Amino acid sequence: MIYDVIVIGGGASGMMSAGTASLLGLKTLLIEKNERLGKKLLITGKGRCNITNSGDTNSFISSYGKNGRFLYRALSEFSNEHLINFFHHLGVKTKLERGGRIFPLSDKSQDIVSALKKYLHENQCEISLNSSVGTITKDGDIFKIKVYPVRDLPSRRAGNGRFTNKDGSFTLSANYMTPNCRQEPAAFSNGASNNIFESKKVIIATGGCSYPLTGSTGDGYSFAKEFGHSITEITPALVPLETKESFVKKLQGLSLKNVLVKAFSEKKEISSEFGEMLFTHFGISGPVILTLSGTIVEELKKGRKVHISINFKPALSREILTKRLLREFESSSNKHLYNVLKSLLPEKLAELFIDLCEIPEKKPVHQITREERERIQNLLTDFRLEITKARGFDEAIITRGGISLNEINPYTMESKKVKGLFFCGEIIDIDGITGGYNLQEAFSTGYLAAKGASKS
Repeated sequence: MIYDVIVIGGGASGMMSAGTASLLGLKTLLIEKNERLGKKLLITGKGRCNITNSGDTNSFISSYGKNGRFLYRALSEFSNEHLINFFHHLGVKTKLERGGRIFPLSDKSQDIVSALKKYLHENQCEISLNSSVGTITKDGDIFKIKVYPVRDLPSRRAGNGRFTNKDGSFTLSANYMTPNCRQEPAAFSNGASNNIFESKKVIIATGGCSYPLTGSTGDGYSFAKEFGHSITEITPALVPLETKESFVKKLQGLSLKNVLVKAFSEKKEISSEFGEMLFTHFGISGPVILTLSGTIVEELKKGRKVHISINFKPALSREILTKRLLREFESSSNKHLYNVLKSLLPEKLAELFIDLCEIPEKKPVHQITREERERIQNLLTDFRLEITKARGFDEAIITRGGISLNEINPYTMESKKVKGLFFCGEIIDIDGITGGYNLQEAFSTGYLAAKGASKS
């Protein structure tokens, strides 16, 4: 049996691609090495699944940085409106939240995965689960894909020959198969002889390297490289950051809204974001930090010293903030400083401010000097933390880098090097900011790859 299309990878882009190819009348097989489809999709958006954004095409293009223009055709063929209507048709209602983020009305990512499964089954797409692709070769016009059953997926990424550095940086391995997996030849129910599937077209949708426990272990990069493709540097993106200051541990779990965060490389401001952030035991995270992380990581790679400045009261000018502090101090002149700070800040921050300002906790407010008040005010508007490193792929939402866009046709997602070979999703060299942009890229390129395969 020779399939028209074989899609490798059962994530967002893979399921969209396989379902669309089947809808277009192609005999399609979807191969997934996990025991179920959409494993990574289930944990996106903290289990709520931010599928897209309500922004226009230009806002989408700008969200992907310098490589965004590559997606003009994909976003035109399958836009955010198309995606929302697609899920509505499959029974998933959606809602609009702050920042233009679009979520399923139920707040359940499982509804998105179930809808995509329904799409596959309705269009009679064949699916092979627990199937790890070993090699992909091409004989004339036919691709041959050797597949092994996976009975025991690795519980850790260490030791698989792909992730070699403590910082989570990626190294290609000549060994496609994961040594921690037990793999044995076995007969497939669809009758593939010697575990080899044949197809006229192949769409690789294996994802990147983020959250490797969900199956994103970088296999697709190796397959692409074997076919002569270039892989740009692979690094974690949309990733939490570690700080030099150990006192952040005291703030662990503290989530802040409506803060302004500026990033500085040496003494030059390189970026800023307004919104939510979170303190962790190792440093900082949250939407604002994840968005800034890409720029910060690039500066750290250049060996530059990077720090951030947090303004906890960005809505107040310095003059207004000074007046408010004076008013608070005058109305509570006999209270201890700590009690007054609690009216301005979360309790954990108030405690830390006392320590950092080196002011006795029980010092009455009327005894606070002008110099001490200015120290407090400076911390409120310019709370500085030095960034030492980014966390690894285990905590990164997406992967930065991938298959060079110069080697992919943006109108079809077909390889410019190998006829009949297509790529989609996180595996290509495109990554966006938070807010639904990355899933939209996966769905749009998956759709376009299927359409390209049907016309090729």
